[in-house]
Amino acid sequence: MHKETQNKIESINKYFKKDNNIIELSLINYEGYNIYIRLDELKSTKTFKLSWFDLDLILDKNIDKYVSFEYIPKDKIEAFINNINALENINTNYKSEVQDNCKVKLDVKINTKNKEQISVEFYKYLPEEITYVYNILNFIFQNLPKKLEGFLYEIISSLTGQTTKYEYQKEFDFDLFNDDINSLFDERIIERGSEYYDDKRVLFLEKIEDKYFAVVEGTRDYLVVVKYNDESKRLQLYCSCPCEYFCKHTYSVLKAIRNNETYRFYKISRKNNTKDLLEKILTFDYFLCLGIVDNSLEIVNNNGNVELVPILDDNNNPLWDVIEDTENEDLTHEIENIIKELKNNS
Repeated sequence: MHKETQNKIESINKYFKKDNNIIELSLINYEGYNIYIRLDELKSTKTFKLSWFDLDLILDKNIDKYVSFEYIPKDKIEAFINNINALENINTNYKSEVQDNCKVKLDVKINTKNKEQISVEFYKYLPEEITYVYNILNFIFQNLPKKLEGFLYEIISSLTGQTTKYEYQKEFDFDLFNDDINSLFDERIIERGSEYYDDKRVLFLEKIEDKYFAVVEGTRDYLVVVKYNDESKRLQLYCSCPCEYFCKHTYSVLKAIRNNETYRFYKISRKNNTKDLLEKILTFDYFLCLGIVDNSLEIVNNNGNVELVPILDDNNNPLWDVIEDTENEDLTHEIENIIKELKNNS
């Protein structure tokens, strides 16, 4: 850890010195960020406060200017502490032997069933040797802003055999709205991408938090994801086509973004979701939907591809709720008509 980063954490600790610290979590140089999170019991009010800091934004010792926080209900804290207390025969002092630049350090100042406190350190992905830490991480991140969930996805993604939700090209410096897009692409790609754009092949394009999701019509429908940090002017690209990332589909989407075009997706979610907690946290709360094809819903799946999924289960019960539709509820009515027709024919 750089001396400057360590000094900032020490300043934060002094700011909280009158309170009872329960958890500390630091993500150092993680996806280019340095994030510090802590949970404290405030002695003056007997309340619980989860605080988080972007260490790169801290420029002086006036910590009060840089803190973001959320108060956690006492019953949630008590349930969490009881879960920690029940842990036994686990590795409470783990330090990964494999090192790179992305470090996760977690200190939990609650005794386990074996009267030990948890202090673990690993690099980028949660090791199988300490998977119990997932429940602690999940407790922390479910009380943080949704935009920080990406860190949790990244940390636990190796448990599912995926290192990222989408295999982005490496992040690079680029001003999405002012730099020359043509400088990223070959001349032939520019020509074909321009044709795709002019032919209105960008079927869907919507910004969700720091990502632009788009579907481009090619030999099949391809998903393009443009991840952009407007403050640092850093860009990452993904396309589900078999070509390189700087492809005609990506070019057409970047051009549409530059022209402030939006073509919103439908949003659907599963009815009666019975997935366990780990499965839920690794998926969206909803799926982006393109509409109906051959009596099936066309969605963006969690592997970054466009696929068809059934509307009904084997007992002809609806599988999906529509959570975002057109003003006229076009998708809802179309699904209702298909369900009616399928039931009549069964």
